[in-house]
Amino acid sequence: MARKKKYGRRNAQKKSLSFVIYIIIALLLAAGSYFGLTEGLFDIGTQPKNEVGTVTEIGADNFQLHMIDVGQGDAYLLCIPDGTSVKTMIIDAGTSKGHKASIITDYISSLGIKTIDYMLLTHPHSDHIGAATSVLAKFDVKNAIIPDCNYTSSAWTKILEKIDEENSNVIFPEVGQKIKVGDATVLFLAPSEKLLNTTSGSDYINNYSIVCKVTYGENSFMFTGDACTQSEAEILATFSQNELKCDVLKLGHHGSSTSSSEEFLRAVDPDIVLISLAKDNSYGHPHKETVEKLNKLGPTVYRTDEEGTVIIVSDGSKVSRYSK
Repeated sequence: MARKKKYGRRNAQKKSLSFVIYIIIALLLAAGSYFGLTEGLFDIGTQPKNEVGTVTEIGADNFQLHMIDVGQGDAYLLCIPDGTSVKTMIIDAGTSKGHKASIITDYISSLGIKTIDYMLLTHPHSDHIGAATSVLAKFDVKNAIIPDCNYTSSAWTKILEKIDEENSNVIFPEVGQKIKVGDATVLFLAPSEKLLNTTSGSDYINNYSIVCKVTYGENSFMFTGDACTQSEAEILATFSQNELKCDVLKLGHHGSSTSSSEEFLRAVDPDIVLISLAKDNSYGHPHKETVEKLNKLGPTVYRTDEEGTVIIVSDGSKVSRYSK
């Protein structure tokens, strides 16, 4: 009995001490939160990412994302299951020095594609639209999704004229709007009218970028064009983290420090990040600050300057890289 009493006292002392320690930790955390010292301490962005596997075959019912190597530009092809058929979507058709428009059109043709159901041009900079007229000329482009912006350049004017000539249906997306493309859903996140009315300077057209999230089954893919941190802030203010979380993120503006704020990256929390850029480009992309953020958050990163064209596939429950 004596031993039981002695053990009971020791246990009570340990419980009392644990309670005191708990109170001290709680007070320290509360104080740290008050002064901003613990901000981000428990953010999900610091958690380990899901392991990204590879596959050697693409199933007939697989969602495909092709990041086409066009140097310092953006060109993405989506092949989306639609029952027994496939819907196709291009997100940007950019070219850069040394890369002809035929790189994009030949690549698409090599897959046996003759119809583009949706061509989305995020904004009217040449590294995102350089091959668009060639795409319109070679393929039957059913729908053209473009920003409703007042921008004049000979290239952009020719694209608008070609869209009209080919009788493609024009869609000016609005924030929060959704469209169905095959078995996938496309949610438009930007640009907001508020941002367009308050932004000026060199980032104005970049902030015109259409930002969208494509969801297929349990997987999702976000495309951001060249949207800057101002646009990202508007997106964060408009949509919940649950609406923004995705498996694959097309990194904004080729990895420039003008995009990819840490707050935005943590909210999106991707397992895979795609960066389209040229090797030894004159812009210094991806910028050191952006690389450091990605290293901190830990997604798997694929870059065209290192990997060439990259293909990501989804079976609706997991994403993998296709490797021949």
